[in-house]
Amino acid sequence: MPVGNAIAHVRVFRREHRDRKMQRTVTTIKYSHLIAVAMARDIEEMTFEDLSSAYRIEMKSQTLGDLRKDLYAALARLQEGIQRSYEAEYSKDPDSIMCEGMNERRKKANSLVQKVVDLRMEKVAVMAIRASMGANNVLDKLTAEEREYYNIVAEVSKKHRSPILKGRGKKDYVIPDISSGGAAVPAPDMPPARGEIGVVERGEVIVEQPQRYPDAQDDDTVVIRILEDLPKIAGPDCDYDLRKEDVVRMPAEMANVLIKHDKAVMLSVTL
Repeated sequence: MPVGNAIAHVRVFRREHRDRKMQRTVTTIKYSHLIAVAMARDIEEMTFEDLSSAYRIEMKSQTLGDLRKDLYAALARLQEGIQRSYEAEYSKDPDSIMCEGMNERRKKANSLVQKVVDLRMEKVAVMAIRASMGANNVLDKLTAEEREYYNIVAEVSKKHRSPILKGRGKKDYVIPDISSGGAAVPAPDMPPARGEIGVVERGEVIVEQPQRYPDAQDDDTVVIRILEDLPKIAGPDCDYDLRKEDVVRMPAEMANVLIKHDKAVMLSVTL
């Protein structure tokens, strides 16, 4: 092949190679543009109508609405956009109907944003508290910000419950062993006392009865008279700081312990 023809073929090959390379570059640019457009759609700006819809969704259900994952960023951008529009109208004519309308839209949007945030915060907090009690929650509707809030509330709730449960144990209260000088002994489970603990109600007539132990099955509370000063006793609803001649109403089982140790006598109450 003549040298001239060979050079011509090389030039054609280079031109075709360059054209193919440029075509790939154009295709890549177009593809990148399509990706950018798709991403822009994923982060499409929230409208006032979207905000109103989000509020209705959160209001009608006690569970979290399935809203966009960039919810809080979108809310912030919406508020900023409405604020800019209002400021633009205000700079043109603060007394115009357009400015007034935009101001009302701005105030309404700010109010709805706050309500949506508050509603979701409350729901997330309830979920977190339940999680601290052992519930298994589905967290797929939480945004990244809400997951962080959820974890914080759950952790704080666990820390709050732990010392309370450890301190309470399995006993509702203890009664000091009066005969041995106040050492605490476990008391049986008791139903809550009726009426005002530690006070005999007005209009009641107290009649001292022969010494006997109260029957908790007949009444869960009884009235007793204290025979001597006693150490403080922890009850189911309050502490008893009893002195000689005090007349008190207390759970029958607690009174039974005092009577058994000759620290009190039971009284009958007639109206």
